[in-house]
Amino acid sequence: MHARWLVFLQRFTFTIRHKPGVENKVADALNRRMTLLTQMKAEVLGLEHIKDLYDEDADFGSIWKLCQGKQLPEGYAIAQGFLFKQNLLCIPVSSWRQHLIREIHGGGRGWVGGRDNTLHQIQARFFWPRIRRDTIRFVDSCIVCQTYKGGAQNTGLYMPLSVPNSIWEELSMDFILGLPRTRRDNDSIFVVVDRFSKMSHFILCKKTSNALNIATLFFNEVIRLHGVPRSITSDRDAKFVSHFWREVWKRLGTELRFSSAYHPQSDGQTEVVNRTLGNMLRCLVQEQPKLWEDILARAEFAYNAMPNRSTGKAPFEIVYTKAPNSAVDIAAIPRSASKAVTHFTEDYSHMLEKIRQQLVNSNQRYKAAADTHRREKVFQVGDLVMVRRRRERFPPGTYSKLAKRKLGPVPIVAKINDNAYRVDLPPDSHTSPTFNVSDISQYRPTDEAVVSISSSESSSDEAGED
Repeated sequence: MHARWLVFLQRFTFTIRHKPGVENKVADALNRRMTLLTQMKAEVLGLEHIKDLYDEDADFGSIWKLCQGKQLPEGYAIAQGFLFKQNLLCIPVSSWRQHLIREIHGGGRGWVGGRDNTLHQIQARFFWPRIRRDTIRFVDSCIVCQTYKGGAQNTGLYMPLSVPNSIWEELSMDFILGLPRTRRDNDSIFVVVDRFSKMSHFILCKKTSNALNIATLFFNEVIRLHGVPRSITSDRDAKFVSHFWREVWKRLGTELRFSSAYHPQSDGQTEVVNRTLGNMLRCLVQEQPKLWEDILARAEFAYNAMPNRSTGKAPFEIVYTKAPNSAVDIAAIPRSASKAVTHFTEDYSHMLEKIRQQLVNSNQRYKAAADTHRREKVFQVGDLVMVRRRRERFPPGTYSKLAKRKLGPVPIVAKINDNAYRVDLPPDSHTSPTFNVSDISQYRPTDEAVVSISSSESSSDEAGED
């Protein structure tokens, strides 16, 4: 066969010269258009009906008439009765636009692509004004994507807790669990932190201790030293939300403040203390982890003797007006009277106010640093939202990697603050209805995408968008 063609071509005088595809635009364009049409006719039924829509189309009607009059606008051409811009098939205003987006986003392929993937594929085949806007609106309103995709967001500005007015008036508490069981059967630490001085008490306890045991420990180890607090901030541990615990503090006039469920950042102070204590214990016990109970008192002393970054002073200095004596202090070192120390002791109230102002300034610095990576998002009561289910929210043994990532749409029934909301969950959810704003996303109904899929309606801020 090749020999026959070679004999035939030898009758002609010609030179074979390679021309790159970038320069061979005419042949390349014709080839791409024919390939696209052949592929589309095989995948999409009824594609021929698009030809009848060009003449009176709001976006392509005038261009279609110019092309039929042999006045081809730059970049436009007609091939087999279809209008092309470069190598992209022009789609007139009709339900075809929504249909094509749906097919590419997750029609017959068995999977749902992301927004960028869908946009890339549709812009590589088709063209119409504001194609990007229509595609993004459709993908954002996809109920499958809203339910099964998505993770944590950077929504919600930093909201530090109010600064206390004095020492041991506002406390925070938490537990450190999962420690090796000791000779006295202790396997947990009850951590209590004064939010003003940052002084902490580390109390031995058991994981199985109930609310009565924890209340007894708190009265014996904290209240006997510092009195009854005005408020207590904690997570939603079963002990802290029990009826007994609530009733005890209600009778004493202490306000209980709870963090958002499965959002430990709400009580960040105690979480930082827990992390610091964990590092100290690891360094002290080293190869003998079961001895942590014996050195816990030393760890507490060391922590309260260290200067705190927020206050600039050690907790001992704020509560007791002076730093504790160490081995160096009780050595035979010459002493001298210090007027500064005497003045510091006498002007204790002025020192407390100075510490409080320093805490306010520290909170402002932390907020400015944290908010650079966050964006504000505020919902109102009655808004329909999708809520993210973290792994911790699933009942034990029910979590699956293929389970729904979000629940919804559900209405917001209460606004705790700008960063925490309570929603109306289905009865079978088995989780707290309180969610942090980072786990809440706005629900976008599919009906809006159907209405707005027509691109003939445009706004000034979308002009020129492709």
